[in-house]
Amino acid sequence: MKIEELQIKFMSMDSTQAIKDYVFQKVGKHENLLEKAIKGEVVLKERVQRRGVDKDFRIDINISMPKSLIIVQEAGEDLYAIIDKATDTLARRLKRYHDKLSQWEGEEPWKITHAQEALAEFEPEENFDEYADYTPKIAVHKKIEDLHPRDYAEAIEEMELKGFNQFLFKNKKGQFSMIYKRDDGSYGLVEPADEL
Repeated sequence: MKIEELQIKFMSMDSTQAIKDYVFQKVGKHENLLEKAIKGEVVLKERVQRRGVDKDFRIDINISMPKSLIIVQEAGEDLYAIIDKATDTLARRLKRYHDKLSQWEGEEPWKITHAQEALAEFEPEENFDEYADYTPKIAVHKKIEDLHPRDYAEAIEEMELKGFNQFLFKNKKGQFSMIYKRDDGSYGLVEPADEL
């Protein structure tokens, strides 16, 4: 993809050539990493109802690469600062994608190391009876669009490229599994028992 093919959209704010030029300039610094990109989109939003409060502006960058989607989201009160931060994050994720390109293209197998720690039995200390009348509310509803079987390492890479803290996927056995990022920076894996 050439940098001129990048789509820039404005929502709830005026479209200005100065902002477009700034986005093209910042993303253009990494044009060599976008050669394999299928398409790219930058969406700039201003949340007018929150004027004078942190996170007035938001930027979403979506870059479609072969076999993966790279997503970057930033928010703040200084539009140019969040463009800088988002494009720096985009560069790191594009480099990560290219570092694993031989795996994405299927030339090398995905590799992962498993933690050998034994899990302690979980015994909750809190009394949850007080929450009997609590009704949870779903704030966000997402649909899974791609359910091709993945290696665990491929799932971790997709999660990191999308900037998520968890990722639901179908493993090579055809079972649903979830990878998640732990507070210490390591990864956790949740999968069904073999007998299920």
